[in-house]
Amino acid sequence: MKQFLTGALFAFSIASALGPVASAETQLDEPASNENTPAIKPQQATAFEMIMSVATTAIAMTIESKFAEFNEDSEDQELADSLADHDPFEKYNRLMFQFNSSLDEKALRPLAEHYREYTPALVRMGVSNFFSNIGDVGVVANSALQGKVEQALRDTSRLTINTVAGLGGFVDVASMMNLEKNNEDFGQTFGVWGIPEGPYLVLPVLGPRTVRSAVGTAMDTYLQAEVLGNFSEAATGQDVVTELLALNIVNQREKMLGKSDLIKQVAIDPYIFTREAYLAYRRCQVEDCDKIDYTPAEPEITAKSNELDELDELDELDELDELDELDELDELDELDELDLLDETTQPDELDLLDQLEQ
Repeated sequence: MKQFLTGALFAFSIASALGPVASAETQLDEPASNENTPAIKPQQATAFEMIMSVATTAIAMTIESKFAEFNEDSEDQELADSLADHDPFEKYNRLMFQFNSSLDEKALRPLAEHYREYTPALVRMGVSNFFSNIGDVGVVANSALQGKVEQALRDTSRLTINTVAGLGGFVDVASMMNLEKNNEDFGQTFGVWGIPEGPYLVLPVLGPRTVRSAVGTAMDTYLQAEVLGNFSEAATGQDVVTELLALNIVNQREKMLGKSDLIKQVAIDPYIFTREAYLAYRRCQVEDCDKIDYTPAEPEITAKSNELDELDELDELDELDELDELDELDELDELDELDLLDETTQPDELDLLDQLEQ
């Protein structure tokens, strides 16, 4: 990567140097249209060439020194090899991560804070519902492409209800009817189709991606721009797609206020924390792990459990037999008691006879 950038800058320096020379030669060959406009002299072109060469060389040396900061040997080589599998462009990604952080601190975050301060919560909710409804067009398409027919039908119903009854999507009527919001995009569709996610990338402004999700994001953005263009032309008669996309970025950043500060406070390395969290989240989305029922299943009946059941039945029969034996013994005991009673009653009859004789 370093050699590529250095070579590109070297080529750019040559092109920059040759450009003024070519233009100077052209202006020297052509007559001056205006007598007051002096022609460029070869000495000036040569000086400009030297300035551009020095400037581009300085830029190349600066970038090379920046990359050299990340060339330190890792203490754990095995960990470094495993990380290199999904983050081979870590040097570039860290530089872009720092760029995005600076851009966020200086531009996006202040805009989001002013947006929250001066925009009522009800209006912000309506804006979020509107862009969510626009995104449902892509959700319907990707649900169908992933083979989720029932989900695609529910998403179509949700899109229709919110567009018609929800005033173009500003009111989420479908959620009030227990039609849940699904999140599907082309990046997830590519994952379901078995396309590898590829290396981890950090894109300008957009932030963390993989190669697969970056291609999916391009297709999602194109589809969203087409839908927004048709909507804006139908509603206002003008094409305001760029303004709407910018509003969506500010609206999404407003939702993240406070969370970025939490990452800085908790994470030792915010870059690694963001990377691992993003990769885990995207893999979860592809596998639909948020829809998996984690309730433990009932244990299956095995042959061993059947044998135990048969033994339990035999034990119960043995207990019954013992009870029967006890019952028989109890009956015998009762008979013996009756015999004893009979024996005890015999003196009573003699006593009666004695009474009669008396």
